[in-house]
Amino acid sequence: MVTLTPVDEDPFGSPAQTPGVARVYIGEGVDKADGSSPKMTPVDHDPFAKGVMDTVRGLGNAADAGVAAGVAGLGGALGDLTDIGAAGIGAATNFVERQLGMPESKAPDRSQSFLSAIPTSARLREQIQKDYYGGAPAYEPQNKAEEYAKTIGEFAPGGIGGAGRRVVQRAGQVVLPAVASESAGQATKGTAAEPYARFAGALAGGGASTLLNRPSSAAQAIRAQLPEGVTPQMVDQAEALMARAQQQGIDLAWPEALSQVAGRPVLTNTMRHLEAAPQTEAQMAEFFGRRPQQVEGAVRQELGSIAPVNNAPSNIGPTIGATGERIVQDVRAAINRATRPSYDAAGQHLVPQQVHAAMMGDPLFVEALNRIRNDPARNSFVRGQSDRSIRVYDAVAKELEERASAAAAPINPQASQAVASATGTLGGDIKDVAMAAERAATNGPSAYQAALANQTRFREQYLNPLLNGPLGKVAGRDTTTKNAIEALFPKQPLANSEHEIGTTVRALANRNPRAASDLVRAHIEGVFNEAAKDLQSGANQAGGAKFRVQLVGNPQQRLNLREAVEALPNGQERWRGFNNFLDVLEATGTRQNVGSRTAYNTEALKEQSRSGLPVEAAKAASNPLRGVQFLADRYERYRLGRNLTQLADILTDPGSANLLRGIARVPPGSEQAQSLALKLITYGESSGRPPVQKPNK
Repeated sequence: MVTLTPVDEDPFGSPAQTPGVARVYIGEGVDKADGSSPKMTPVDHDPFAKGVMDTVRGLGNAADAGVAAGVAGLGGALGDLTDIGAAGIGAATNFVERQLGMPESKAPDRSQSFLSAIPTSARLREQIQKDYYGGAPAYEPQNKAEEYAKTIGEFAPGGIGGAGRRVVQRAGQVVLPAVASESAGQATKGTAAEPYARFAGALAGGGASTLLNRPSSAAQAIRAQLPEGVTPQMVDQAEALMARAQQQGIDLAWPEALSQVAGRPVLTNTMRHLEAAPQTEAQMAEFFGRRPQQVEGAVRQELGSIAPVNNAPSNIGPTIGATGERIVQDVRAAINRATRPSYDAAGQHLVPQQVHAAMMGDPLFVEALNRIRNDPARNSFVRGQSDRSIRVYDAVAKELEERASAAAAPINPQASQAVASATGTLGGDIKDVAMAAERAATNGPSAYQAALANQTRFREQYLNPLLNGPLGKVAGRDTTTKNAIEALFPKQPLANSEHEIGTTVRALANRNPRAASDLVRAHIEGVFNEAAKDLQSGANQAGGAKFRVQLVGNPQQRLNLREAVEALPNGQERWRGFNNFLDVLEATGTRQNVGSRTAYNTEALKEQSRSGLPVEAAKAASNPLRGVQFLADRYERYRLGRNLTQLADILTDPGSANLLRGIARVPPGSEQAQSLALKLITYGESSGRPPVQKPNK
């Protein structure tokens, strides 16, 4: 037999690996007959230990078992929490029953309730073993290395995801908390403190992993918050927009300009945080506090490009009404001039004597004829004409038709459908008599009939659209300024109404350019005065954005206003400048509402309430990474607070364009980004810092 003797010291001069533990020797033979010992050769490895492949296989099995447990833990987290809640409710119920001397209730059967549809981690683990491992029991680690491998596997499912994350970064977020948790568990193994130690280790390790990847400068914070797709070219466009805004007296912040250019929110959440954070609330309030006065001054300046101030705004409506009335009269006169040759040709013919005698027997005909002859204005068109002439018959027919129209009008207090029917019918009959008389006299087509047809066509083509459109609504000396504005710029404009708006304003501008310009300005100014009214809490910082929405909030409103402005003298240039101004006001609307600051704080409190330590501890029972994230988020708030002032400077300084271009140019996490961050850290510290361009007070 080979004799193994424990030694405390390596006979070759090196301390034994563990005092009191035998060092293994391999004998070259057996005991000799004389009882002497064989020669022994020391080795540094256990000849009975597993091979390398066995070790790798064991680690893989342990990690695989850990992943299965982690998947079951994630999927069954809700079920586990419901079980915990049900157990808590049951315990509380039993306590009350004991205090009241009542028999304790049986615990509810989970399988008989709706909770049975919610899987628990134990049930999922059992199902996983059945489906993927043939029902075999879960592999148990055989040594410490395998125990670590299993713990890392349990953490792996919680670390999956996060689009755009680097592999190393994601791996670190899994491995560090897993190793820390297992180490803490090994140190307290077999004691009551082991579960708590594992949880605390996961939190500590996860916090360390998370902190390694947190932004350490304002520039890095911006890079982390900057959405994908924001390019240096967008920064250029935003810079140009901010420059235009400054020319108009409005200071835009970078999130406003970038959001306007990109067509989606860019850094607006970051800016809202700055407005709510104690460190930068005053700084941001000072920047935005001047916004109402800036918008007010810019609007008045832009209104001056539409029309100068009219100190008698009540006269705008009557002036527009009188101008519209003259336009309608001119259109009627143009139609009459176009058809006069045909009327003159027809007027040379007379109605036969016997036919005229029959017409004179009708009292309505006689009354209408006498009214024309006795009215100098009406008679002026047929003076010198025989009562039998077709010109006189046409005048009588028109007189009767006008009377019929008046009698049929609902607003006429003397309206009568009987009068309307009788006079209208007779008017048509008189025209038929005149056309028949002319055809009999000429043995050919009737010029009078052609004149009537042309009159109808010209009225439908030129006059009726004016009368039925905005111009017809404003024509009249009793028109008020308010009515004129509502006629041209209704709050809910008809679809495709821009053409008639442009036609109306163009017609008014051709006759009275100052009145037309005054009307357009009065409309714009009235909308602004309503939108920018002070709130109870102070000046309306959102007045500019609200004004734009009320003025051109839908595409049809914008089209109508554009047509109206371009119909004015030098209208295209006026619209170009005003439209650029509307873009600036739209950019101010990308800032999250000032009133949402309360909502922001409320939401933060809710989140803190939802993510309190007890709740997070319960969640972490199945997924420790949830607890890790809870602490990491709290630390992020603290760490970001160190950079808030610098963030506020960058986001409100027009001179930050080069910095933002550099941030947008490089991908996050790259070596270039890290180098840029180091440069940007000195933005607020070095003596060569570019001066911040403070807004004009």
